[in-house]
This record gives sequence, structure tokens and C-alpha cells, in this order.
Amino acid sequence: MRSILAAGLMGLALIGCSPEGAMTAPEAAPQGMVTEEYAADAAAPAEGRMQGGAGGEQDAAPDAPAAGAPLLAYVYGASLELPFREVRATMARHEAACRAAGPAVCSVLGSSVNATGDEQVFGQMQLRAAPRWLDAFRAGLDAEARTAGGRVRETSVSSEDLTRQIVDTDARLRAQKTLRDRLQQLLRSRPGRLSDLLETERELARVQGEIDSAESQLAVMRQRVATSLLNLGYQSKPNAVTGGTFAPVASALTEFAGIVMQGFAVIIRLVAVLIPVGAVLAPLAWLVWRWRRRRAAAKAQAAS
Repeated sequence: MRSILAAGLMGLALIGCSPEGAMTAPEAAPQGMVTEEYAADAAAPAEGRMQGGAGGEQDAAPDAPAAGAPLLAYVYGASLELPFREVRATMARHEAACRAAGPAVCSVLGSSVNATGDEQVFGQMQLRAAPRWLDAFRAGLDAEARTAGGRVRETSVSSEDLTRQIVDTDARLRAQKTLRDRLQQLLRSRPGRLSDLLETERELARVQGEIDSAESQLAVMRQRVATSLLNLGYQSKPNAVTGGTFAPVASALTEFAGIVMQGFAVIIRLVAVLIPVGAVLAPLAWLVWRWRRRRAAAKAQAAS
């Protein structure tokens, strides 16, 4: 039994694993955004649909890469500078637009806001969306920022080539599935000793675990290729004159009475310290003065 199992494992090395040129995913035109500000080309024909979650609803699938093209995972970045009161409103519009497009087209991965008084506010948001929807969204950022009285300070784009990782993982997955099928066939067609059956079942469980792990990795990488990541940064515009400009003067006026009272407190403490000192030193000084006076009188009498 062990020799048969070893032969099956060695035969795995002879399996032809021709790499795939590209991973084909269902294609569909992404849903257009509800607001006109980020309206996308919804007239494109939908060539494929993907099954939704537990509800079973049909949503548009993300765009699939063209056949033979490198499998790239894109990461975009944009930093917006807006008036103080427009930062939260703009973030709310962006989040609402993403949610309105549906989870198959756009998802909000994270969002945070940090405000410092009524002068500065900083925000961050991370979106993962279909490339076509994201292109339309990014194209409208500059006009939206200018309408709100701000500007787009910085943009960036980077990519990671996942072609080799996806092809290698897919080839390894197909090889593992072939080995799993052989082990299953071995269990069905060649009964033997209990120890041999248990060893085959343990090997089958190990192979199935590797298959599940490879399928999970492959799904994550294909999702990164089919969608793009957008990191948005929001910052309030600096004002020439703000409430903090006159803060030192206002603080000094507020503390004026306290400073005066602190001065009186210092004088009172000084007097309190001098009273016992004077009570001790005054008699001593008087005695010294009297002794020197008598001594001087005695010297004058002796000289006369």
C-alpha cells in the first residue's frame, strides 16, 4: 500500500502544468453611481453576472483583465484640501456614493476623522472598487474639490504584478487536485490493511488542506486584480486668521486677575517669613548696638 501511495506522489511530478496566460473572470459593466457627480458609463452591455451573498441577488461583477495582459493589482491615492466645514460632508458623499454602487462594485474598507477644535480636521478613507467605477470616481475628484472651495493636493498610483503568483498557485492547485483524486480512487479501489487506509486518509486530509489554502490565496489575488484600491486623504485648509491667532491675548486677559492675586500672595508670604525672622534678629541687633555703644563710651572715658 505504501509503495502505491509513493508511486502516486512521484507521479505528481510528471503532471503537465501548462501556465495560463490570464485568469478569466466574469465580465460585467459596473453599476453607475446614483449621483450625477460620479456617473459612469452604464450603457455598456453586461457580459456576465456574479452571484450575490446570502440574499442571492445578482450584482454587476468587476471588470476582468484582458486575455494575455499582465495581472496587475493597482493602488491609487488622492489627497484633498478642503474648507473645514466641507471635509466631513465630502467624506459622507464619497461613502454614500460607494455604498450606492453596491458591494460587487465598491466597498468601504475603512474611514476615520480626527478634528482639532474648530480649525483643523483630518480624515482618511479606503475604498476597493471595480476599475471602471473607480476611474469615473477619480476623474470627478478635482471638480468636486474646486466646487467645495478646495483642491486636490496630491495623487499617486502604484501596481503590483501578480501574474507569476497567480499562475504558479493555479498550477499547484490543479496538481494538488489531481493528487487528491488519485488518493480518493486509491481508497475506493484498493482496500488493504487498516494502517494503510489510515495513512492514505491522513495524506488525503493533508492534500485537501493545501487545496483549500491555495484556493483562498488564489481568490484573494484574483480579487486584487479584478478591483483596485483607493486611499483617500482629507485635510482642512489653513486659515490666515483663526481663533488661535488671538489665543495668547485672550489667555492673558483671562489670567489677569489670577496673576494679580498671585502677586499679593507672594507679598503676604514674604511678610509672613520676615515676621519671625525680625522677632529673633531685632533683639540681637539691639544688644549688639548697646554693647558697642558702651564700649565706645568706655574708650572715650579712658582717653580723657
